[in-house]
Amino acid sequence: MKSHQITIKDIAKILGISASTVSRALKDHPDISFETKKKVKELAEELKYKPNAIALSLQSNKSHIIGIIVP
Repeated sequence: MKSHQITIKDIAKILGISASTVSRALKDHPDISFETKKKVKELAEELKYKPNAIALSLQSNKSHIIGIIVP
């Protein structure tokens, strides 16, 4: 059975911080402390976190998918 994909919310719950803090830490936002960034990145790597491609395409309005119609 397939286990669910690790999300930003999962990382936030484990570390006891908000999901927005996790997101900012993964993007190296300057307002997040070095220690927090380090904890978040280490846990993300340990849990094999990968950003959701569909969610990213919704945010950027670009899916990078080509459709072909064949009669």
